[in-house]
Amino acid sequence: MIRSIGYAICYIVFLLGIWATIVWFFEIPHFILPSPDRVIFTLFSRSHQLAQHAITTGIEIISGLFLGAILGFITACWIGDSKLLQRAAMPLLVVSQALPVFALAPLLMLWLGYGLASKLAMTTLIVFFPVTAATLAGFRQFPEAWEDTFKTLRPKKKRLFWLVRLPLAIPHALSGLRIAASVAPIGAVVGEWVGSSSGLGYLMLQSNARGQTDLMFAALVVLSIEAVLIWSVVNRLSRRFDHYSTN
Repeated sequence: MIRSIGYAICYIVFLLGIWATIVWFFEIPHFILPSPDRVIFTLFSRSHQLAQHAITTGIEIISGLFLGAILGFITACWIGDSKLLQRAAMPLLVVSQALPVFALAPLLMLWLGYGLASKLAMTTLIVFFPVTAATLAGFRQFPEAWEDTFKTLRPKKKRLFWLVRLPLAIPHALSGLRIAASVAPIGAVVGEWVGSSSGLGYLMLQSNARGQTDLMFAALVVLSIEAVLIWSVVNRLSRRFDHYSTN
């Protein structure tokens, strides 16, 4: 753990050094690319403002991640036992992901307004597919040799689902959840770009329009930290649950 933190600090310092060198060597104006010291100063001087917007974005990400994961898992459990339902549902699932988020965002804003509901819907939509697809992959891992055995034993379908098929699918569902946690911030930020009055995406858009590039970079740094923290928590919890479920 300590070694990983040390590597991360060295990597960050190395990137900051390259960043500062590029700005100094090419004499890039601060309104195009601010130097690291300007961004760090903005992080501290605007910490209260950044924290307020970070809370809004964090609520949107966590809420959408939770709702999308629940809906994705339930959907996969519903269609996982039926090949007919899987063939019928997969085209709809693929279409839901093939449509760009930017294309759906204005419609969601029109239907759900500029509040939390539209951002929650976009984040949920992005999270839904990875969790559903991963869980379905788990249901497909049911060995063919077991099918012949269970045909002979003829256990109740519900009992077979709860005791055999679902435990096989859970590790895959947790894997999908980890993937979903890494893409969940996209839905929240895109929603804030399209229309909102708060959030890190909103702050970045407003800062860019006013030429406050240092504040825009500071918001981007906070968003990156927030996204990594959320992913790390989800990753650790899911791995721990996966460890307990397999023991």
